[in-house]
Formats: sequence, C-alpha cells, structure tokens
Amino acid sequence: MRKIVVSVKGGGIKPDDVRALSHVREREKAEIALFLSLEQPTPAMVKDAASAGFYESAAGKKFARVQLLTIDGLLNGTQRAEHPDYEPDLNFKKAKARATRSSNH
Repeated sequence: MRKIVVSVKGGGIKPDDVRALSHVREREKAEIALFLSLEQPTPAMVKDAASAGFYESAAGKKFARVQLLTIDGLLNGTQRAEHPDYEPDLNFKKAKARATRSSNH
C-alpha cells in the first residue's frame, strides 16, 4: 500500500517546516509528502523539498517525494498534487478471453 503524508500551514512558513515533513515522510514510510500553505514557499524551502528526490511508480513514472503546493494554486488549477494515479494493470493480471459456446434453444 502506498502512503502520502500531508502538512497544512497557514502562515509564517519556513524551511524547517519542510525538513520536519520530510522526516515524518521517512518515519511513516510514505512515498510522497504534500506541503500545503497559504504563502508561497521560499527558495530555501524549494531546495529542501528538491533534496528529498523522487518516488518512481511501478509504471516507471517519477514523482517529487516532497511537493510544495499553495492553497491558491490548488484552487485556481495551476497546481495539483502529483502521485501515482489508479493504474489498473498494476496489481491484477488481465483474464484471458475464453471462447463461449452459443446455445440456440
């Protein structure tokens, strides 16, 4: 099972907030951490988030392990949490088609 941890902050955000979230992500063995805030992240916060690296899904797509999102960006559609979407063939094998006999009664 994949996990995502989320932190929501109103104001007064700082790089320590991102580092703390990154530690929680590691402790909880979550693949991705989302940091949502009212304010724009500082360059130091962006650097700290980038240093967490990427999670690679079973389909081979990469996602930032720590993502910084603003409430405004989410509401106006310019930002979106990036994570592995539903992948139908990830856990299940497709059943082989079987020929059926038609019955004419």
